[in-house]
Amino acid sequence: MKKFLLGTIILLAVTMMQAQSITSLLGQHVDTILKHHVEGEGVSISNGKFNNQSGNVTYPQIGTFTVSNPSFPISNGIILTTNAVSGSLSSIYTENDLSSYSGGYPLTNCASLEFDFVAMADTFAFNYIFASEEYCYWVNSSYNDVFAFLLTGGIDPVTYLPCNKNVAIVPGTITAANPNGTPVSINNVNHGQHSSGTGPGSPPISNPQFFICNGANNHGVNYGGFTTKLAACATIFGCNTYHMKLAVCNVSDQSLDSGVFIEEGSFYSPKVQVEQNWETEVGGDTLIQNCRNLDLDCTIEHPFITGYTSINIDWGGDAVMGTDYSVIVEQVSLGTFDTLTVDNNSFFYQPGDTVMPLHVRMLPSVQFSNPDQVKTAILYIRTQGCDGFPDLMDRFVGYDTIVLHLRANDSVRLRDTAFTACDTFKYIEVEKVRGSNSVSYVWLNNAGDTLQGVANPESIASACELTQSGIYKLYAHDPWHCMTDTATVEVSIVPRPEINITYTPDHGCQPLPVTWQAQYSPDYATLLWNIYNDSTYSYIDSAVTLHTSLADEGYYTAKLTVTTAPGCYDSLVMENVVHVAGYPHADFTFSPSEPENGEEVFFFNLSTGTNITNYSWNFGDGHSSYVEEPSHAYHLQESDLMTVRLMVTNSEGCSDDTIQVVPVEDNYAFYVPSGFTPNTDGMNEIFLPRVNDVVNYEFFIFARNGEIVFYTNNPDTGWDGTFGGKPAPQGVYLWKINYARIGTPDEMMVKTGTVTLIR
Repeated sequence: MKKFLLGTIILLAVTMMQAQSITSLLGQHVDTILKHHVEGEGVSISNGKFNNQSGNVTYPQIGTFTVSNPSFPISNGIILTTNAVSGSLSSIYTENDLSSYSGGYPLTNCASLEFDFVAMADTFAFNYIFASEEYCYWVNSSYNDVFAFLLTGGIDPVTYLPCNKNVAIVPGTITAANPNGTPVSINNVNHGQHSSGTGPGSPPISNPQFFICNGANNHGVNYGGFTTKLAACATIFGCNTYHMKLAVCNVSDQSLDSGVFIEEGSFYSPKVQVEQNWETEVGGDTLIQNCRNLDLDCTIEHPFITGYTSINIDWGGDAVMGTDYSVIVEQVSLGTFDTLTVDNNSFFYQPGDTVMPLHVRMLPSVQFSNPDQVKTAILYIRTQGCDGFPDLMDRFVGYDTIVLHLRANDSVRLRDTAFTACDTFKYIEVEKVRGSNSVSYVWLNNAGDTLQGVANPESIASACELTQSGIYKLYAHDPWHCMTDTATVEVSIVPRPEINITYTPDHGCQPLPVTWQAQYSPDYATLLWNIYNDSTYSYIDSAVTLHTSLADEGYYTAKLTVTTAPGCYDSLVMENVVHVAGYPHADFTFSPSEPENGEEVFFFNLSTGTNITNYSWNFGDGHSSYVEEPSHAYHLQESDLMTVRLMVTNSEGCSDDTIQVVPVEDNYAFYVPSGFTPNTDGMNEIFLPRVNDVVNYEFFIFARNGEIVFYTNNPDTGWDGTFGGKPAPQGVYLWKINYARIGTPDEMMVKTGTVTLIR
């Protein structure tokens, strides 16, 4: 802290962030905080303390944060601050282990988080940002705030002395002359000092590539400046217990605060991710002698690990390491290759390396007892395994297992061949002289180009679609293109026959004569007809013009096969093209059975058969009908036997008829009464002649002077004895009736007489 006070400095409760959330961890258990917010992959953390107190936190200088501003390099995690996350500081803690970093000035307002940890590998790291309000006015002062990440409690694998070092080091500053590196601090990472609070300022400037000036607080926090996201890391012995202390303190005064942001879950120990890079994409996990090998990329998943991480390789299976295959490590940064042996099976990542290539080679001297023998090699690539820490083992697997199969290079041999095919080359079989069942095939033209639109075979016996004569090739290869051969196939394609069929008629009644005519080319082809129906009929012939008589009812199909030399053929099938229909059966009845002249006769159709479409009736008296069930009245001059004929026809034109006799009784009658008594006594009130079977009827009543007193043309209407709406006088009246018989409507008849009207 600075010795510079402007009046009275009010300590704010960490008003350090914009567009963010911050939550105090006051009262939370330290081990819970470490498990939820610090511990990452490959490490196990325990025995936590905050400000030298285990259990629940009692100092308000630790909290969780979330920053939504994308320009701030860490979005969430925990913060340690020399001020209070919320409220105010009621007690002050001093961290004596940081006194060597203060230049002799007293420390105050310290925030110290410490814990034990075990790492799965021999390297660990975590990500952090150091920020301070002393940026940028008090840069290069002798009493700036300090912080450190102190690693203790174990053995340093480099010096083999007890660990006691700060791992918050400026990247790239560890050298032979400066083996501990340069600690991250305000004076070691900055843009220099400037009075305006913006940068860069006046020299000296130190490591500005790792510094961000906050200027107008536009990076999401209220500190004057902060470092870029840095990684604290160190080389250790895996599966051993070490101690880590993360601390930040004010120096001399409490006027300006500083803080350390630790990224959520970033305290980790790396594992190796192994990626297999085969020389070809196909083939799975197989090494082929003198052909196909394997490259492995062993990648440290987190790029901030730059120390000497070791990788061990163990092997198993029935293939012998050093006899059947070898494993070569490529040291990328050194540009060297190292062949592993049974006694030398580990290597180290050099500083700056994140990927280490391994080259697995099948040796030319490997021996197989037979061409089909397969040897198995198993590579166990691992960082380390901590058997004494089951929780760590359950959460972190630090190795990959690679299973490889070693095979001999079995050659493939195909035999050249020649074929003759018709129109389209549909099937070919090339003899395989030698080769395993895993061989694949590709069709090529004579120029060696892959045939377009031709399906590649799955076996030697292959369907294909070639339409032109020529020289073709079949290329055979194993899944790795190690063993290959090409067969030459000479293909001769002759034209396919062209076929057409005509026929007449296409329908009719049984038996139906049908003429079939073949049209085809070339003219030297041979023919084979087959005419058949759905049941039992089948007629086979070889004539060009075929005459058949189709007796069975139903649909008929024609198949014509045309064959040309040398055995090229084609067939044309015309299904259900001719229909042979059966005959219907005509039958009917009528009612009444003995109708009278003029009485309506009803005819009932009893015909049977399919698809009957036409009904033709002849009633025997010159009248006819085409409805299915007609009615008809006879008007004869005398009783007679009438011959009625019914003809039925189906949709194919097949007909049948039947005749029945209808006895018609002549019921003609003409009777005129001689008198009537219209005196309202209810008896004989109407003068009505009785006539049957007449047409053109006219009925007149005349007075003695010839005047017409009544007229009607309805045979059922009579005279009621009135004239002009009044009762006619009693006396004798003359009547006249004009009519014709229904059977002879043109022959008019006249009847006259008298009637006596009595009152």
